[in-house]
Parts: sequence; structure tokens; C-alpha cells
Amino acid sequence: MNDEMFHPATLDGAEWLRFDAATNPYGPSPKVREAMVAFARTGDFSRYSDEERAESLRGDLAAHWGLSPDHFIVYNGSGEAVVWLFLARLLLEQQRLLIPSPSYERFVALGQRCAAEVISVPLHEDDFALVPERFIEAGRQSGSRVLLLSSPNNPTGNLLCGDVEMAHLLDELPDCLCIVDEAYADYAGHSYVPWVQERENLVVLRTFSKAYGMAGLRIGYAIGPKPVIAALDQMQVPWAVNALSLVAAQAALADQGYLQEVVAQIRSDCQALYEGLNERPWLQAYPSAANFFWVRCEGVGPERLRAGLEKRRIRARWRQDAPGFVRLTSLRPQDNEYLLAALDEVGQSG
Repeated sequence: MNDEMFHPATLDGAEWLRFDAATNPYGPSPKVREAMVAFARTGDFSRYSDEERAESLRGDLAAHWGLSPDHFIVYNGSGEAVVWLFLARLLLEQQRLLIPSPSYERFVALGQRCAAEVISVPLHEDDFALVPERFIEAGRQSGSRVLLLSSPNNPTGNLLCGDVEMAHLLDELPDCLCIVDEAYADYAGHSYVPWVQERENLVVLRTFSKAYGMAGLRIGYAIGPKPVIAALDQMQVPWAVNALSLVAAQAALADQGYLQEVVAQIRSDCQALYEGLNERPWLQAYPSAANFFWVRCEGVGPERLRAGLEKRRIRARWRQDAPGFVRLTSLRPQDNEYLLAALDEVGQSG
């Protein structure tokens, strides 16, 4: 991997290492840049992007997944897909939302603004696995019409459940639309996308922001049953995705060799970081299928730990609802080593 691809964020002119942002530190395929440069030089910016529904990219996605284009809709990031799904299923119909706890806090906050009520169901206390019967009972009692899951889960990093448990959940809550956010699924090597052909109550969200290294371009997509996608299409603004992002996404999708290479590198980096974190007796990193770790901090107060890391220009992901935990993304090997050394310094300073 080319280290020049990584550009840490800056604050007050000084570099910060962003262990809080679960993005790909190696950046996108070189072919993405080549395609964008070529389009910038020769593309016609006076025209709207590729028809109204991003037809070319939808066709490429359909070929990639072996599905019909009618199963796909393209958005400015998968987060926009959540917005439209919540507007359609929760806000307009004033329905209840079912979510695991802990879950991605920004989607939870959006649900609180859109849903009549948000029903939070705790994950397993030991390993953060999804317990299907808890969700089935909560869904039936509340009459929730939308269930939002992440696979791998954010912030815990695990896959939540296996295929048998997922099928049971979908079977037992047939009137509840299950939205599965697969933002980090490329690292896990597991996807529910093929299920949308058979499951009428399943929508899967995918993004080019994470493993594909294109967070700044804001492009993602939803895959679901044709009637659900058709309904979403009726609500989408025409020409919603800009032409440059579409060109970049097509180039990224076409270079699966680079994706496999970068995913393998990140998995290797993650394994080394996981081992390093758990070598520190006051830290417990949980196994993760994503590119980040949910870490329990014992013996060092969160405020002192946060202050110590920020003093060393390190950003980590903190949550008010989980003060004893921190989420840490794996960056490049040398950055991970810097993090581990900083953790040692903070741990010894008390």
C-alpha cells in the first residue's frame, strides 16, 4: 500500500491521527483517481448525471451481485438511504423502530426524530450477540414496523448473529421491515444482499465510504425487494447523485482486485492491533469483523484516557452511553504502534 494515500485530518495546522473515523487508511483504488481525473478533463459538467436513476451504476451493481437492476437504488451515501426509509416507514406512518443496544448512535438519533417510539433491545451481555427471542418479543409487543441492524455492528464490531438466527428473526416478524446496514461487510466477507430476492421484509445498505476508501465522495446504495425499491424511487429527487461520484463508484467496483488486496492488508493490521490492545492488562478489546474494536477500559478513567490521547494528537470514538468503552479504528501499522505506545504512556501516568 502507498502511504502517500493517507492524509490525517488537521486541526490548528497540526496532524491528528483519526482512530475515531472507521475509514480505510489506504484510500481508494488508483483507478478511481484515474477515472475522476479523466472525467474532470473531458466530462461535460453542464449536463445532469447519468439519467435520473444512476442507470449505469445500477447496472454494474446488478452484474456484480447477480441481481436485477430493479433491486437497487443509489444514494449520496448509505446514510441517505436510512433517511428516506425512515421518512417513508416511520415519520409518515408514525410507526415504531426496533434497534439493538448498543448501535450506531447517529442512526438511533435519526430514529428518535422520525419514529413514534424507539424500542431499544439489549444485545447479549457477554459478547454483544443478537438474541433473536428478545427482538421477536419486543417487536410483537410494540408492533414495530422497522428493525435497524448493522452487520458488522457499530460500535461492537461483531456480526450480531448467524444466518439461522437472522432467518428466524425475519420469519417471526414478517410485518417488520428489517434494514441491515452493511457498511463494514467487505471486511467480514458476509452479506445478506442475495436474500432480498426471497425476503419481502429485508433491505440491505451498502456504501463506497469504508473498504472502498471513498468516504468524501458520499455514494452508497440500497438493495431490496422490487416493490420496496420502487416505492423509494418514487420519493427520490431526480439526478440525486453527482456525476463525478458515479464515475468514481463504477471505477472502484470494477477493481475488485484492489479491494481484496486492501481488505487483506487491513485484516492483517487489525489482528496485530487486537493482539496489542489485549496485551495491555487494563484494556479488553472484543473480537471484531470490522476494521475497528470496541475496547473496555479498566483502571483508567475515560476522561484521563481521552485527555491523554488528545494530548498526543489522537482522536478516538467516545460515547456518553458507554463511558467505560472506547472505539478504536485500525490505521496503518506505524500509526497503530504509535497508538499502543500512547496508551502505555497514559496508563503509566496514573
